[in-house]
Amino acid sequence: MGAPFPVSVARGMMRRMDSKRMELYTALGYRAPKAARLGRTESQLEVEAQELAPLGPEELGALRARFLSEPDEVLYLARESLGAPISELDFARVLQEAEQALRAPEAALEALRHPPFQAKASVRLPPDFRFPLMTAEIPIDPSSTKFEPVADLRGWLLFTGKAWLRGTTVPRAPFRRHDSERHPSRFRYPLREPTQGRSVEVALFSDFGTGEYPARYVARQLLMRGERLDCAVHLGGVYYAGRQGEFDAHVAEPLEPLLPVTTLLTLNASAEMRSGGTPYFRYLDERRGAARARQVQEGSYFCLASERFQLIGLDTAYFEPDRHRDPELLGWLEAVLSEGRQRGAVNILLSHGAPYRYQASRASPLLEDLKALVVDEARVDLWCWGGSPYGALFDRAPTLPFVGASLGHGGLPIARVERGHTAPAPVRFLESRPRFPEWTGLRPELGNNGYVSMLLHADGAVELRFVDWMGNPRCKARLAREGRGPLVIQHLEESSDA
Repeated sequence: MGAPFPVSVARGMMRRMDSKRMELYTALGYRAPKAARLGRTESQLEVEAQELAPLGPEELGALRARFLSEPDEVLYLARESLGAPISELDFARVLQEAEQALRAPEAALEALRHPPFQAKASVRLPPDFRFPLMTAEIPIDPSSTKFEPVADLRGWLLFTGKAWLRGTTVPRAPFRRHDSERHPSRFRYPLREPTQGRSVEVALFSDFGTGEYPARYVARQLLMRGERLDCAVHLGGVYYAGRQGEFDAHVAEPLEPLLPVTTLLTLNASAEMRSGGTPYFRYLDERRGAARARQVQEGSYFCLASERFQLIGLDTAYFEPDRHRDPELLGWLEAVLSEGRQRGAVNILLSHGAPYRYQASRASPLLEDLKALVVDEARVDLWCWGGSPYGALFDRAPTLPFVGASLGHGGLPIARVERGHTAPAPVRFLESRPRFPEWTGLRPELGNNGYVSMLLHADGAVELRFVDWMGNPRCKARLAREGRGPLVIQHLEESSDA
């Protein structure tokens, strides 16, 4: 038996291993916080202590042990986090791959640097692929599989999997309430009144926080609107786990140029709560505190109001995923909706959680939480939500007295959806195209990403324009009241361009 390593040599080897492991984490998609951003004073270690940490070797072993003893429970948690079906075989395979990568990070890094040529070449952009907004500043890599549920399961496991372990706790940020003495605004802010010559323009997008090229092209379109864009609302979704570095790289950086001219508001979501919500609330403060008069948001819910319109953002994540049952928040929402109704304003509800989903036969528990206000009393005219991985517009139904819009296609890679399936409300538009034009043959399994530009007109009408990540118009709908009746879809035009 050989002589043992001296302690100093062993420590040096451990430091080298930890350094390579961190290099591997970064190569796989981990984003470390930028402590220098906007004069941030906390150390990197303090910031990281307030968020979900990546899985280390020991925790990966604990996850394997739980998977072996409780496979159904672990798979349920994984599927809920990813929003997609994951097979037991795939999970076991990727768990083994992740363990091997953490044991030998240098070998794993080398494999990442030299992917199989055949796989990468088969998804290369055609030389004649172009669109007007295309720029070398945002390179397009069709071979990237980051954030895809199966192809990037290793990334999801390493950067979200700690939440699937028993006893994992992340310090939760204190919840901010509208009735606190610190918030005299009561989380209510003015919305510009539309005029005959100038409507109010609001961009709505969700699950944008990936840093991938579709999200960056969505951000590019918002930036090009300049001062014409009054507000932009991210309905939530910063991935993998709402960490500080993910907010810095995936949200703050691409949207920074908007802040001097456009009011940006961001909702909370389940991904943000994996890190306790601390990076989410810190981003609100940094955005508002950088001497920018347009940035007003203080808490995770809000109401922007003019005489004719109200935009009401909900927090459907802090207390429970995709629920809204807190009595104080329900009371605040009831008061806001009642005031809007009394003056004849259009009430537009915004959330990450969905009231219902395409390909589902029944409404969600979130709609049950709000049934008295939204269904029984019909106080909501239009509900726009993220969370559902597709763009869609739904009509009113006898038991769903509001127009609905699903906008969860802002940045995550999503599976292409097909028309003709059931839904709780009539489907008027469904984004069923692939991410790339069909003639390219690229990634036909991926759905199209995009966002909605919402125009609030002086006559009380609402116009919704679905736009894809390349800037192509996909659908335009005009919503208006007929006399004293409810808000209805008066006209809809879907693009027929290839």
